[in-house]
Amino acid sequence: MAAENGPGLFGTDLSAGLADSIRKQADAQAKAAALRIEYDSLKDYKKLVDGLLTSLEESPAEHGKLSHGTLPAGVLGTGFPEADALFKSYNTVHAELQKLSKGLADQIEALGIAILTAGKDFGQVDDDTKRRMLAIAKEARENYRAERDPYAKKKGDAPNSPGAHGGATNGGVI
Repeated sequence: MAAENGPGLFGTDLSAGLADSIRKQADAQAKAAALRIEYDSLKDYKKLVDGLLTSLEESPAEHGKLSHGTLPAGVLGTGFPEADALFKSYNTVHAELQKLSKGLADQIEALGIAILTAGKDFGQVDDDTKRRMLAIAKEARENYRAERDPYAKKKGDAPNSPGAHGGATNGGVI
């Protein structure tokens, strides 16, 4: 067997540099794969929410059918607060499902952009993509409700939640 007696033909740093490069590439690929899994999970969840909206809109309880006289208010009797409460509950559920669907669509779009731009410096991303990401982040901050966040211990404690001066308290840089 031949003994290793020196730096060899390419020097000592080539193999170390190559190993570091391979390690960095593997780390980047693992992070991109994790983003892809989260992206796919969000897409599946949005399909579920959209399916609920579609079912609600195609059912006899659809808002337009109810409001256009399919079930006139007088049929249930007058002075019937439970009927009014039912109509209010329906409208609330429908509006919240629509907000959830829009929020999920924005988050899916943002995650898709993040996957496509992974590994690039923010300066290498085109201006339209930057503007869209910033718009999505702004809307997410505006619609964030700490009281609905199971991970927020107190106001301003959740990742990217609006801080006292409107900026993110921790998490991303957007």
